[in-house]
Amino acid sequence: MSGTGGDMAQAVIDKCRAHFSAAEVVECDDESGGCGAKLVLTIVSDEFQGMLPLKRHRAINSLLKDELNQIHALTINAWTVKQYELKKSQQ
Repeated sequence: MSGTGGDMAQAVIDKCRAHFSAAEVVECDDESGGCGAKLVLTIVSDEFQGMLPLKRHRAINSLLKDELNQIHALTINAWTVKQYELKKSQQ
């Protein structure tokens, strides 16, 4: 996979939407100035219910193993709907 940071962020979004089909939110922001080296991924899905954060991150890292070869830093926010709503209300 190659291209601009926007392409990488979109590729991550597409792959996560396909895998986490019940997700209410899938966002990937490029914080590297457009080169795609530093991404912040947010996935909100009740598929994460009962999963420890480490298990959520491992599942996402496994899904994105090919993309991670080209990404320098990936911040993962993997929350249930309830956790996401709580975080939004605290902002």
